[in-house]
Amino acid sequence: MWAPTQVPQDVRDSVAEAIGLDPDQVKVNVTLAGGGFGRRLEHDYGVEAALVSKAINGPVQVLWTREDDMRNSTYRPASYHELSARLDGRGWPVAFTHRIVMPSINGQKGSPTDGGIDPEVKDEASFVYAFPNVSVEYVMTQTPIPLGWMRSVNALQVAFAAESFIDELAAAGGKDPLELRLHLLAQDQNLNGWQTARMRNVLQMAADKAGWGKPLAAGHHRGIACFGSFSSYAAEVVEISMENGQPRVHRVVAAVDCGQVVNPNILEQQIQGAVIFALTNALRGQITIEKGRVVQGNFDDYPPVRMKEAPIVEAYHVESTEAPTGIGEPPVPPLAPALCNAIYAATKKRIRALPILS
Repeated sequence: MWAPTQVPQDVRDSVAEAIGLDPDQVKVNVTLAGGGFGRRLEHDYGVEAALVSKAINGPVQVLWTREDDMRNSTYRPASYHELSARLDGRGWPVAFTHRIVMPSINGQKGSPTDGGIDPEVKDEASFVYAFPNVSVEYVMTQTPIPLGWMRSVNALQVAFAAESFIDELAAAGGKDPLELRLHLLAQDQNLNGWQTARMRNVLQMAADKAGWGKPLAAGHHRGIACFGSFSSYAAEVVEISMENGQPRVHRVVAAVDCGQVVNPNILEQQIQGAVIFALTNALRGQITIEKGRVVQGNFDDYPPVRMKEAPIVEAYHVESTEAPTGIGEPPVPPLAPALCNAIYAATKKRIRALPILS
């Protein structure tokens, strides 16, 4: 079998089971994957090709239309978040609670959970700054919708809720959004495996490169957010204006700490691609279900960000001797909250659901 898979061993095992062979009788040749973003972690397309080949007793090439692909896929799980906090008399947060209700990709696929909790969700929700008092709660629900891994996985949902709320706390306490974040990262600590110093550095780098606090062109506004995922640290500043009631993104400044960087050019490309990917998700990335079927089928009803809409993306990284960590996914989660925080700066209206233009 030839297939553009991210997991050839899973394709091998699934094909063997489907057509009654031993796994060592199946050879999987991995072709150039192109854009996978998690969908190629599945192996249904390999099983389909094998079953058709067995039925006709001959070689086949299986091609899906984009409609087949979008409507016969797995999907990022929807989630619901409830956040609360307490501020002291000076406007600084002293307690933080984040409650998450979300189905589990791992749970649906039969992977082990930790006492009914998806460890991936728990890990993504573990970075919550150095609040004196913290509570993170997670309820794993069930859904008949097939779930799958999509670039940044659960970090996108958690970051959108948490980093949007941090901005709300800044406004409630009369603090600058950057000032509040730096205050919560001021002490060098290890928080559930996350180093506050590394996050503080990328946050300050993004802010400095974006000119945080300096005047902008008339009608332009900024938002900021940071998040840790895949063992890397990322912060982004998004600059927007509002045109006919909709955000127009002009500039995104991204800073990452992903350990030692071997190829800076590839790192820059990964950050730029992640930002555009995240921008599509934040603005228009909606899948709806009607009568048990996915409605969207192509780029006319699931429109990606086009070149004419693409902002300037500036990519920076911290020089480090730490072990290399993820870079393809960590720049995705901060984009949506930074964008929504910029929209609040422009309109004083909070966005509490994605996609923004749904």
